[in-house]
Amino acid sequence: MAPVLLSTPALVISTSQLGESDLLVTLFSLKAGKLKAVAKGAKRSKKRFMNALEPFTEIIASLAKSRPQAMWRLDSVSISDNHETIRADYPRFVLGNLCLELIDLWHKEEVQDRNAFDLTRWYLAMLGTSRSPLETSLIFQTRLLKHAGLLPELTVCSSCGNVPATGPVCYARGTGEIFCRECKNDRPGSLSLGTLRCLEFLSSAEFANIDRLRLASWQLVEGWHYIKHLHCHHLGREPVSYRFVEIDNKKQRVNA
Repeated sequence: MAPVLLSTPALVISTSQLGESDLLVTLFSLKAGKLKAVAKGAKRSKKRFMNALEPFTEIIASLAKSRPQAMWRLDSVSISDNHETIRADYPRFVLGNLCLELIDLWHKEEVQDRNAFDLTRWYLAMLGTSRSPLETSLIFQTRLLKHAGLLPELTVCSSCGNVPATGPVCYARGTGEIFCRECKNDRPGSLSLGTLRCLEFLSSAEFANIDRLRLASWQLVEGWHYIKHLHCHHLGREPVSYRFVEIDNKKQRVNA
């Protein structure tokens, strides 16, 4: 049987030791989605994969496997972008790790997802710019939920179907469904209309138009807690990277 060959743009999610000289590399690729590949001799021969297997690195990966059911072997790579700006800044590093952790948790192996790949590339590129890294992260998290079909309808009340005229609105714990003031029934979650409209815009606007919007600090706080709640609920756990982000009405920061 002829070997299966694959050359694809990919992002390095993580690496782990495999035996004395090999590395197990988790990639998020354009053509095959998330996959795991063995980098033979990567620990012995640093020149072969020099600086190419660090998280966030965007590469062109050449992979092969002996048969369809076998594990991928990573034969060679070329670096497209190592996103050095993210590595050099601790808050951006943490928020970059949050992105990779969410991609790893949300995606099954070898299921192609071009939209999620393009979103992740956009996010890592934007994370290296002067835009607020927390705001950029909120955009990514919101659009990832939208892409997965798990972002609730944000424009109308889930109970009466009307567009909320006044705020704040309430949302159901777990599903995040939105309820107007008349239908809230003591639901504990709360969002201002301004935050709700910002999240709706961020979830669906063209990337070129998103840069026009800047969130007020209180909108960032409200939006962050709402979107984080949805990710944690649907994943059934709190991603570890969230624990390094402290955000409330007095401060928004990434903790060491």
